[in-house]
Amino acid sequence: MANIRARHPVGPYTARAGNHCRRPEFPYNFAMRRFVHELTQRHVIKVGVAYVAIAWIFLQLAGEIGPILDAPQWFYRVLLGLLGAGFVVTLVLSWIYEVTNKGIRRASEVESDATLHSLGGRQLDFIVIGALILALGYFVWESRFSETDVGQDTIESIAVLPFRDMSAAQDQAYFADGMAEELLTALSRIPDLKVAGRTSSFAFKGEQRDLQSIAAELGVTHILEGSIRTSGNQLRVTAQLVKGEDGFQVWAREFDGELSDIFAVQDEISDLVVSGLKLHMGGNAAPRPIATTNTDAYNAYLLGRYNLAQRTGQSIQAAIDQFRSAIALDSGYSPAYSGLATTLAVSPYYEAFIGKSADIAAEATAAAEMAIAIDPSNSEAYATLGFLRLIFARDWHGAEEMLVKAIDLHPNNAGNVNLYGDFLYNVGDYIGAQKFEGLAASLEPLSAAHQHELALVYGLLGDFDSAIRQEQLAIKINPNFRNAWWALGSLLLQSNRLDELQSLLDSRSNELGEFAATRLALQLDLATGNPESATATGMKLLHGTLAKLAGYTMLAHVAALIGDDDAAANWFELAYAQDDPIIISPIFFFLPEDWPHMPKLHAAMDKSDLVQLYDRRRANIAAGTGRVLVILNSASEKL
Repeated sequence: MANIRARHPVGPYTARAGNHCRRPEFPYNFAMRRFVHELTQRHVIKVGVAYVAIAWIFLQLAGEIGPILDAPQWFYRVLLGLLGAGFVVTLVLSWIYEVTNKGIRRASEVESDATLHSLGGRQLDFIVIGALILALGYFVWESRFSETDVGQDTIESIAVLPFRDMSAAQDQAYFADGMAEELLTALSRIPDLKVAGRTSSFAFKGEQRDLQSIAAELGVTHILEGSIRTSGNQLRVTAQLVKGEDGFQVWAREFDGELSDIFAVQDEISDLVVSGLKLHMGGNAAPRPIATTNTDAYNAYLLGRYNLAQRTGQSIQAAIDQFRSAIALDSGYSPAYSGLATTLAVSPYYEAFIGKSADIAAEATAAAEMAIAIDPSNSEAYATLGFLRLIFARDWHGAEEMLVKAIDLHPNNAGNVNLYGDFLYNVGDYIGAQKFEGLAASLEPLSAAHQHELALVYGLLGDFDSAIRQEQLAIKINPNFRNAWWALGSLLLQSNRLDELQSLLDSRSNELGEFAATRLALQLDLATGNPESATATGMKLLHGTLAKLAGYTMLAHVAALIGDDDAAANWFELAYAQDDPIIISPIFFFLPEDWPHMPKLHAAMDKSDLVQLYDRRRANIAAGTGRVLVILNSASEKL
């Protein structure tokens, strides 16, 4: 007899394998099986899976596009809420309705009408598979571009643009700048990575430029940009890394936290960038500077940096006040001390601080030394201390030692490189100065000051065409940079392009400033054989109201130009006593023998530290790395 296997309908009893005995099932288990069966029959599960996959893709796209469109913070919360509500509504509708051969019908109608056939199953299979493929593809794409495409072979250089302030009150610009500057500093500590300096990167603040053109102008392969948004104590930072060649995004991230956690957020972002770049660190990256945990001190520090970057007499004083405030709030905050030292060191080059060198040298030196005592890896402090020893203490050996130490700690820092170039330029090693000033100019291509100082070196080497082009570039970058306008006039004089100099004096007197324009007019009179006019102009500069606009060294130079030995010697002695930093500039008093027939000036220049400087310059001339550029000197030679 055939072995017949009984079939039992779904019900509250099921057959036990191997016999005909039945065991009762709990009503709860049966109800659940029936409910799952209905979910499957009505395609609710497939609809749910497809909705979740598509919603996830939609959220990822919103996360990519939102920062570009400057979407407000609430936009993402509202979007997530709408998608969540839509999920519930979609499941309910898929339970109630089905797609049939006669359109959309209630599920109850499909069960009771034999002419209705559900059509949704096959199509939903394709939708679910397609959505999952898209989700997987997006995940692979994001992983590839976040982890693989940014290897050491492709990342050669980077610029960190100033972050945008997206706060409602638009009052966090200094904090946004500080965030970008901290990241710039962290990246510049990687030996294998060229990082565009602050001045160049921040030149694009507030500009709506495409990132490809910015990358081309800065000469970098990648751009890091972002924004910050604060609401009460809440902080949101977005950051994205973009390939300069094609403008494609490498990765983008969002960071949420509280204002009290800003230091952790900065560390997290910089760590992500470094790991994303896949650079071989090899343990050679410079350590991070010791930071503060005092939010108020950090805010004061950021305001100090913000004001220092403005480079006006008023902003310099504001920066000094802010750095002092940061130190008062946290006496162990090394960057605040080095920031104060740097600001004080550059302050004598601004009109509001002319003649106050002696008053600020001691405070600046003490601040730099304290910064190093707190954090021996603070390269800014070493560089500033070296610069202070150069311009104030006139300690040539000590200055070079500190500057070399700074470069060893932070080789890609444009400021460190530039200051060492300044040292070499002042001791007369123009070949060495050209190397380091050129490197600083490449790291900071949009720094008018770096381009100007490279132009000065070209001029001292006698390459006037390159010098004039370089100075014109500095003026293009910053049309209000008076030092560049004066240097351009001086270069035209030295290269005997006197007609062009006269045209410059006629058309650009405002840009030159009254003192510089008058001094150039004096030298032009000497060059064209009119010493009497030059002498009259010189007396006007020395004894008129314009004398208040110049430092003592410049007044000594004017007196020397018109052959007034007594006045030149007196002003030079005052410059030396007041530690006027211009006294060591090779443009004004390179060597005593450049000023014949002026014994009193020679006597004033006969100081032990200056004699050491002059000897180094003579040694560089003998070695072929420097030279004395013949410039019109004393009017007494013309009389």
